[in-house]
Amino acid sequence: MRDNKKLNIGGSKQKRQLRNIGYFHGYKGYNFYQRKENDLSYSEFTELHALYEFDTEIKTLFYRHVMFSETAIKNRILEIINKESGYDLEPLFEKVLIDYKKHAPGHKEYKKKLAQTLRLRKDIYEKIHENCNTKPYISHYIYDDRPVPVYAVFELLTLGNMVFLTRCLKDTMKINLLKDLDLFITSFEKNEKIIGDLIDCLKGLRNAIAHNGVLYDCRFKDNSTGKQLTEYFNVKMKVKNLEFNRIVDYLAVIILICSSLGYSKTELKRIVREFETSLNKLRNELKHNISVYDKIIGTDVRTKINQINTYINNIS
Repeated sequence: MRDNKKLNIGGSKQKRQLRNIGYFHGYKGYNFYQRKENDLSYSEFTELHALYEFDTEIKTLFYRHVMFSETAIKNRILEIINKESGYDLEPLFEKVLIDYKKHAPGHKEYKKKLAQTLRLRKDIYEKIHENCNTKPYISHYIYDDRPVPVYAVFELLTLGNMVFLTRCLKDTMKINLLKDLDLFITSFEKNEKIIGDLIDCLKGLRNAIAHNGVLYDCRFKDNSTGKQLTEYFNVKMKVKNLEFNRIVDYLAVIILICSSLGYSKTELKRIVREFETSLNKLRNELKHNISVYDKIIGTDVRTKINQINTYINNIS
């Protein structure tokens, strides 16, 4: 590192820090931005370690809110499904997961969405089969020769499954879910697609946090996160230019979802304030290498934070 990368590292403390973060997980994971060819030009090991510490702090800050959001969204979806079709699995596929039926049989969209629904159905029954002897809340029904209810199945579903499920919901239920979460916008033309896109956006962040992946440069981003979600945040939160390639963009995602789930203004402001504290600490550590800070964080981070705070202040 000293010879090949010209990185100033020395002393027992820094050597111990490098051993603790690991050469491959720590140094190799934090010396580039998104792609390996986008090298971050550190001159001091303290700069790399500051980025590692920032990443760890943001994971800690986001973790409880992301996990809470995952559980709460699943339960809100389950409530709406129960009102429509009860807790049996077959009515779920007959009355709820019928988005494909809005297209004419044989149409390419009909075929595409039917294939998604059939894939989801297959995934659900495979999960039941795989867990019938290991999960008591599944085996209880199997051994009793009773059908496994939807609420038990939901305990097995990942956020990836939930993306598929919400996209397979009929449009009226997607709109009802958005309204229940106060995420519906009358003037927004593509409301029915937003809930699936939001969960998909949350999924990448959640998995990166849960598996201790690198967070700061959003390399976990799913390429399917597109302009529609950018437009939605512009309309709903008045937060502009979210491309979901900066960590502050995911602060906006967390604030929007948590506000929809009932967080108070005080709680939301605390999240933003803790994010800013970590951000300021990183900037101070990189004060002699501001170009690296701007490359990582983005030059419009303060503008976005101000727009997020304005959104919080305007919550009624």
